[in-house]
Amino acid sequence: MKQSHIRDSERTKANILNAAETEFAEKGLYGARIDVIAEKANINKRMIYAYFESKENLYKSVLVTVYSRLTKKEINVLSEDISCKEAIRRVIELYFDFLSNNPTYVSLILWENLNKGQYIQDIDFKEIKDPAFELLRKVIVRGKKEGIFHENIDSEEIILSLLTCTFAYFSNRYTLSKLLKKQIDEEANIKSRVNSVVDMFLNYMCVKD
Repeated sequence: MKQSHIRDSERTKANILNAAETEFAEKGLYGARIDVIAEKANINKRMIYAYFESKENLYKSVLVTVYSRLTKKEINVLSEDISCKEAIRRVIELYFDFLSNNPTYVSLILWENLNKGQYIQDIDFKEIKDPAFELLRKVIVRGKKEGIFHENIDSEEIILSLLTCTFAYFSNRYTLSKLLKKQIDEEANIKSRVNSVVDMFLNYMCVKD
């Protein structure tokens, strides 16, 4: 009975987080309503407060959930026994794939930036993002030691550029599609952009043969 109760509790919590992710992505923290989240999760709203205490805590839990979702994929890619160049290629492909298939992630990060990062300040990212970033740093260091990457490249700048270069493509997809007169989030255009970004990073990072 105890294990069954734990499973039911975990399922209920997951349903709340799923419903909240959609609601917060659509309306932001201040526009989202607990009543709507409870209805989407098919539970009594008192259950939300029992699990998360407040709307703000639920919102922060959603942020942790979406960041962790990406981190798991980053770790899987960066833990593979592949060359440094291939690791950079794979992580760029991962970011484009993830952002394309997780529009709620993009929206949530945009909302939190509109909040000037107010709530993300309360989250400890040591276990959430640091493991993936550390693996990426190790890839870059290994590339330098093997003579594949330039010795003077800055690992932190590379990580920052990887994150911003990929995220901006999707955070600005509607305005860019209008300005460039093409639907940039269509599969063919995303694939073309992936190849361009991979070439750009590797041309910058790699020692010429």
